[in-house]
Amino acid sequence: MARKKAVKKKPTEYTLDCPCGVKAPIFELESGYMAHCADCGSLAFFNNSRLLERLHYGGELCPHHPEPKPCRGGHTTWCPICRVRRFYYDVPVGK
Repeated sequence: MARKKAVKKKPTEYTLDCPCGVKAPIFELESGYMAHCADCGSLAFFNNSRLLERLHYGGELCPHHPEPKPCRGGHTTWCPICRVRRFYYDVPVGK
């Protein structure tokens, strides 16, 4: 049986402000970046390393506020300008 290829993620020095109030660490993936909040389980994916500069200088990852659309287990947003996808759970994970 074939094994799943493990995703190699390297931690970065940056964090992302999560809507639940916790700072989510940002990881570098093979094809971009990912932020994962351990408290509520939300995820954010983006490819542009220039967005990290925004966070470095105190800005938001995506200053636009795209409309949340329902998906399995929660909601998702997609910003076509910044190319940031976020997933939010309706029921926080582990609570």
